[in-house]
Amino acid sequence: MPTSIPLGAPIWADAVTPDLAGDVDFYMRLFNWAAFDSGEQFGHYTELCLGTTVSEARAVAGIAEAASGDRGSAWGVAFHVGDCVRAAADAEKLGAQITSNPIRVGDDLVYAALKDPDGGAFGLFEPLSEKVGFTARDEPGAIVWLEYVYDGAPVAAMQFYSELLNWSLHAPDGVEPGHDAPYVGLRTREGRVLSKKAEFGGARMALGPELKMKPHWTVCFGTDSVDLTAAKAVDLGGAVVVAPVDDPGGRMAVLASPTGAYFTVMSSRE
Repeated sequence: MPTSIPLGAPIWADAVTPDLAGDVDFYMRLFNWAAFDSGEQFGHYTELCLGTTVSEARAVAGIAEAASGDRGSAWGVAFHVGDCVRAAADAEKLGAQITSNPIRVGDDLVYAALKDPDGGAFGLFEPLSEKVGFTARDEPGAIVWLEYVYDGAPVAAMQFYSELLNWSLHAPDGVEPGHDAPYVGLRTREGRVLSKKAEFGGARMALGPELKMKPHWTVCFGTDSVDLTAAKAVDLGGAVVVAPVDDPGGRMAVLASPTGAYFTVMSSRE
């Protein structure tokens, strides 16, 4: 297997934007990332990395220009599968919609884009090379957590992913027995992924402005100071969607890029 990332785990995250140059500059300055353009052949898909040279670069995420006429901007996440064609077919049987059929990307990967039964977008990612997938994680400037935001009972939405990707679902300690929509921790059955804890992410009910959005995955980047990162995002033309707040996992804030893509920053989980 070309990657140590367990099957079923998040293996990659990327954003689409109508302003590729502008958003690349925003994220580079916000997180001190380096950017590596794949060239015209691959639509100038850009890899965002920690480290300043190709030899020392460690991949955090990617960013691509949205299709012509599409003004939307959003982050998405893809999960590791052993056979993308088979996994996409299985997902469709479980009620998902395939929005982009499995396609081979060079010699590196096979990828398919889908929407889960509740309308949340996600990807299936079959690595063919050890050069793809996260090589930086669980540190400031890298992804430390993933969350599914849902206007309803999170455990119901996660049943689809549990069956498709062989996840186990866990309610956190101390949840009130009568709570009708508790937070759900997400784990692969093969091993730990992003966090030093067993979970790589969670699913929660939508809050505030999120209630107007479709169910979606949000990426959470680590930072040494949530408050300073939120202030810097505003200075760079972004916005604070949910002001910095302490939660059981640490301090966090929901931010938006200048083109409106939501993402979260949080103090790295211990």
